Amino acid sequence: MSFAPKLALAALISFGGAAQALPVLASSDANGWALSSSASAVTASAADGAITGEALRFTGNSDSAATRQLGQAVSASRVVVQFDLQFDTGSVDTNDFLGLWLGSSTGPNIGLKGNCDGAAACNGNGADLFVRTTGTSGSFSTPIVVGQTYHLFGLLEKVNGSVNYNRYSLWVNPTGAEMAGLTGADAVFSDNSGISSFSTIGFRSVNLDAGDAVLVDNLSISTVPEPATAALAGLALFGVAVASRRRAR
Repeated sequence: MSFAPKLALAALISFGGAAQALPVLASSDANGWALSSSASAVTASAADGAITGEALRFTGNSDSAATRQLGQAVSASRVVVQFDLQFDTGSVDTNDFLGLWLGSSTGPNIGLKGNCDGAAACNGNGADLFVRTTGTSGSFSTPIVVGQTYHLFGLLEKVNGSVNYNRYSLWVNPTGAEMAGLTGADAVFSDNSGISSFSTIGFRSVNLDAGDAVLVDNLSISTVPEPATAALAGLALFGVAVASRRRAR
């Protein structure tokens, strides 16, 4: 097999077996964000560990602490959201909240909701990181430590024929294999969000006390093709490579 068909076959395998993200937004600084008085752009220090360069810092409370208009409306059935989060100073108390919302502050959210909001049934003792598609509760994972950085990786989906987003999965500090295969989620929330597309995103902060500060960095949003669509794209690429080889003979 010549080099071109080998490359095409490798692409076909990759398309069929792993998540192929198509970028919508990649943000490592404050450019493009409308910031309220509850949020600011800061330059991280060496003490902030994995948070480097310019980051968003949240110290107050607002439904629209930071908002951003996307360059396009997103309606894909699978959307990957990921960012780094650090509770920088203060103490994590019950229902300390910083959520990245998609479309509406009452819609799909991912982020911090301290101590499972005091819920009796909690995934982990005092878990602080959550996802939800709607409502005021959530599915939780991972007690956090002040000063440590956590990578949140979320998969928002339309499943079982729904026209609206109705499942949100969360991975905390996922492995490369988990991100590629979208397997082994730490928490999953299922309910109808009432939202079929979104073009605005933002952060909502609630119950942060004086002295509390939360840092966010390296936010990205991507769409993920359905496996069948991705496999067809791979087949098309393989076919083009084979045809090119035949013409070269």
